[in-house]
Amino acid sequence: MKYDKRGSAMVTMAVCVAGLMGLSTAMVAITLRDAGEQGGAKASIQADYLCQAGLTQAMFQLQTGQVPTLGTQQSPLDWGGGRFYVTSVDMGNGLSRLTATGLGDFAGARQELVVRAVPNTIWRFGAFGKEFLHMDSNARVDSYNSNLGSYAAQATNGSGSLQYARTNGDVGSNGNVGLDQNAKVWGDAIAGMNHTATVLGNAIVWGSTANATEDIEFPAIQVPTYTNYGSLTVNSATTLPSSNRTYGTLRVGSNKTLTITGPANIVASNLVLNSGSKIIVDDTNGPVTFHVIDNFIMNSNSQIWPTSNKPISIALNLLSDNVINPEVTVQLDTVEFDSNSKIWGVVYAPNARVVLDSNFELFGSLMARSIDIDSNATFHFDEALIDATASGVPTFETVCWREVPWQD
Repeated sequence: MKYDKRGSAMVTMAVCVAGLMGLSTAMVAITLRDAGEQGGAKASIQADYLCQAGLTQAMFQLQTGQVPTLGTQQSPLDWGGGRFYVTSVDMGNGLSRLTATGLGDFAGARQELVVRAVPNTIWRFGAFGKEFLHMDSNARVDSYNSNLGSYAAQATNGSGSLQYARTNGDVGSNGNVGLDQNAKVWGDAIAGMNHTATVLGNAIVWGSTANATEDIEFPAIQVPTYTNYGSLTVNSATTLPSSNRTYGTLRVGSNKTLTITGPANIVASNLVLNSGSKIIVDDTNGPVTFHVIDNFIMNSNSQIWPTSNKPISIALNLLSDNVINPEVTVQLDTVEFDSNSKIWGVVYAPNARVVLDSNFELFGSLMARSIDIDSNATFHFDEALIDATASGVPTFETVCWREVPWQD
């Protein structure tokens, strides 16, 4: 009987030992699996960090004017116990795609970053209103490049109200942007941070309506001091020589022409073009810059243009303030761009609300405190202004980032 009990006890112990051995084996397997998973996760994180290190270095090289490629697939760079390489593709229109591959001990990763070059100049929009920009029905903005010839020679796309030249005619604001029915922007419509771009009905925006990532600063206008020539009314064809001059009121009579020989700087308390009049800038030897202190008036069918037809040759700086401030009593200035008037140049009016009458046409760029573009007014941004006015290395803004599949 005792023998039978001892035998049963031994059997029971053997079963328990076998069970413990099985449990131990399972625990070891779980531990090894967890260790493997942790090792795999660590290797994956290492590969991600290597990608980010590569993209960071590539962006530094872009921002300092260097080529943003690093290493190659055959010869990656060593960093932090791993390796990486970065390739770069120029996508056009200022866009660059950077692709970084990170190679850890047991894993790899790949990340892609698309950035846009932002030239260091304020002259990169067809029209920009600091407080807001609004386009009435049938108002249109596109672009062309004066270095490639006339606008008419480049406006070969579409027809009628859908005719355009190039598609970099951006509009924007630090505030809201609004397009009414049938308005057309062959470019981007960029509202300010935390603001809205509203595109009604069948209005067209060729490019993006994404918000800006930062506000555009409007620099103060510094007015130079020159010899004062009193006031001048042009009642017959008149030519001013290359010189720097200050006037009280400079007025060009109806259907009369004032020619200004560049290089020149003109300061005027008031600049008035009566209906049908012209200011022609002979820019053979240089540009002309205007500073207008108070009133700026372009009556219907008046024009301001350079003989080369290059907008960079004419700069209109308007200190005019026509916005009521209830806290300050001032004499408001008059700013008028009447119907069928035309400008080839850059117009800067940081204190003025600008309303552009129907059929107004601008070749170049306009920046103002706020802008209302009436129906059938057209803007043709000159892309040549960017290179002509930009200085230094551009900044870069992120368009998108993503992880992409990686393979050995």
